Amino acid sequence: MKETRFVRQNKEKWLQSEQLLEGENKDPEKLSTLFTQVVDDLSYSQTYYKNRSVRVYLNNIARNFFSVLSNKRRDNKNHFKNFWISELPQIVIYCRKELLISLAVFLLAAAIGVLSTARDENFPAYIMGDQYMEMTKENIKKGDPMAVYKDQNQLEMAWSIITNNIGVAFRTYVLGIFLSIGTLLIMIYNGIMIGTFQYYFAQQDLLATSAMTVWLHGTLEISSIVIAGGAGLTLGSGLLFPGTYTRLQAFQLSAVRSLKLVFGIAPILVIAGIIESFLTRYTEVPAFIKLTLIILSALFIVGYFIVYPWWRMKKGFPEPLHETKLQANKPYHINYAKIKNQAEILGDSFNFYKRNFGLIFRWTLLFSIIGTVVYYFTYEQELLLSYTDPMGYWLGEMFFGIKLDTLPKLIVAGFTTAGLATVTSLLIMKDSGVKEITAGVRIQAFIKNLVIIALLFAMPFWWGGFGYTLLALSFGLIFFIAFGVVKRDAFQATWTALGQGFGQVFGLQVVLLFTAMVFLFLAVSPLMYLYTEAVAWNLSGEKGIIEKITYLIEIFFKLLMFNLILPLVCASMSFIYYSLQEISFANELKLSIAKITLKKSRARNS
Repeated sequence: MKETRFVRQNKEKWLQSEQLLEGENKDPEKLSTLFTQVVDDLSYSQTYYKNRSVRVYLNNIARNFFSVLSNKRRDNKNHFKNFWISELPQIVIYCRKELLISLAVFLLAAAIGVLSTARDENFPAYIMGDQYMEMTKENIKKGDPMAVYKDQNQLEMAWSIITNNIGVAFRTYVLGIFLSIGTLLIMIYNGIMIGTFQYYFAQQDLLATSAMTVWLHGTLEISSIVIAGGAGLTLGSGLLFPGTYTRLQAFQLSAVRSLKLVFGIAPILVIAGIIESFLTRYTEVPAFIKLTLIILSALFIVGYFIVYPWWRMKKGFPEPLHETKLQANKPYHINYAKIKNQAEILGDSFNFYKRNFGLIFRWTLLFSIIGTVVYYFTYEQELLLSYTDPMGYWLGEMFFGIKLDTLPKLIVAGFTTAGLATVTSLLIMKDSGVKEITAGVRIQAFIKNLVIIALLFAMPFWWGGFGYTLLALSFGLIFFIAFGVVKRDAFQATWTALGQGFGQVFGLQVVLLFTAMVFLFLAVSPLMYLYTEAVAWNLSGEKGIIEKITYLIEIFFKLLMFNLILPLVCASMSFIYYSLQEISFANELKLSIAKITLKKSRARNS
């Protein structure tokens, strides 16, 4: 082919390549397609136009492609920074209506609290409890109305407040799934409580004292609860107002947006808890210092959640918000060679889970039945713990499958986790095109995973609360390593991939943990106890036998719900494993270039 004809046939895609490389927004799919075509043309020009300018021109374009792709790989390390600078502010813009409704409901409820307290002197006791009101009255008589903030040890108080704040925000958010009604009820209650509290102290001529103390930490804390309310309303809006999407697509989009919004307030709640524990207790600090901290907190909330998102929207965000949605009634293909973000990984995971749910459920059911038998004989009700440590009791009931307080539970949890990790990993490998794996290899993979998981699960068994913390921080990594074991990659390859994207893996683990909490909160809730009570009402016999049957049902239900989460976690970690391997080793890119080179070599020989 003459050079002029070669240029005429391909110049349009070369121009497209230049425009794409020079533009700010680079479509990954288009980038990949044009890159492959330009490399193909470059290989052809190197063969037939070795000393011509077209080869130099194409070589420059190809170099620019490599530069962009290399930068994109480096950008994977900046997800944390991009989340705060670009992604979260865009989500605030998307959710502005829900956030405004949450604020309006809260302020209206606060006004109701003020009016109710003004009309009825007994109303504060009804809202805040008789015990709290009696304590407050005693503190006022002693001349220290804010003494409640001085009772506990600072570290103990910080932990208690932070977990309570996160728990309130979590409940405010997750109850939005009930068509937003649950979120609205919590916002109304919190608003009435704040209005009642402040007006009661105003009646005692202590408004300035209480406001300076409470809003020292409350500026961040209450603002975060309002934002959590907006997230809950966003979650429910996907079901209520699907628009042009299917209800499933709308719910998926709203769930992802709202979940990221809740992540955005988590560090703010931690800071608020630290302020309340270590600073609020010093009520004798000059009002000027308190007012300065309150103003700084308010400026941060207004600046980051109101001014900055609007300013960035007018100026243009550095990176547009990419959201993926399920394709209803269309075959879904998972690309195992593609470098993916968290949204794409979660989308692939849910679709994989949906397609293989039948087989996954059968294995989950088997392990849950075995676990129920073992747990039943070691099950003890911990009513005392529910009063002394309600957060620990609540988490223990939700994550019932890893409540590793006895050796039989440790053994069952290890077998269950290793079994489901191995089964899920094998399904993913089969889906990716790997040929049938022999029974010997499967058994060997299960045994290796069992050893690794047993060692990790032994941490809470021996070290208690500290061990549970370590387990929570490494739970996603367990499945990441388990997939590497099943895939039979060298340990060095698994470690290299993990080191390349540890932040991304840890971030995905946090998303999965929060998703699991949402699911388990809805499953292991008072509703479950209503079901067990309904079963008890329909059984006849001795009270002791009926209690044993309901205990058995309760244990089975908790284990089944927890075990259903494990394959989803394993699938997500497997997909990020593939993505990180491509970032680290570029195997698919090298294979594509090798295919192009081979094709050109055959063309020359023929």
